[in-house]
Amino acid sequence: MSTSSVFDGSATAQRSASLELMKYEIRSLSNAHAPEASAVIQESFLGLAAAAWRPDARGVFLEATAPASLQNKLNTMTFAAGAFSDGGIAGVILMPSPNLLGALFVRPRWLLRGIGRALWESARAHIEARFSEVNTVELNATPYAVPFYKSIGFVPISSEFERDGQRAIRMACWLPARALGANVI
Repeated sequence: MSTSSVFDGSATAQRSASLELMKYEIRSLSNAHAPEASAVIQESFLGLAAAAWRPDARGVFLEATAPASLQNKLNTMTFAAGAFSDGGIAGVILMPSPNLLGALFVRPRWLLRGIGRALWESARAHIEARFSEVNTVELNATPYAVPFYKSIGFVPISSEFERDGQRAIRMACWLPARALGANVI
């Protein structure tokens, strides 16, 4: 699946100078991609979400997403893909099971270009095609990521909670909603 994203620059003058057309392709991740996928996840986490977590929880997350740890997980994922551009991997999505989105990260410098949405749509198409019995996909969103997840069809199913120093909101996407014309509330 090839796609590209365009941002018109009119929303924020400060960011518009750095946002240009970016071409990328959504492709499966293999064990060979573990180091770069890890770098994407950790760069995004540290730059956008880590400040809201306790230091010990940050350490646990960074260890769980280190290259060696990811390499052991990529082959067991229901869906693992990256947004590949000329500059390498710009975003990553990992689904350990058909009904759980475990990770969706985009490098901070590549935000607002449709990469996260394209990764989710690719995963969603995979789940709908191969796991038709799955109606709902859930995730734990960092408070920072809630607006993005709402924009792609997820809704909160819990209030914010803290577990082992990690702040999150449980969210779900009811997959049949799109086909039924149901709008997200």
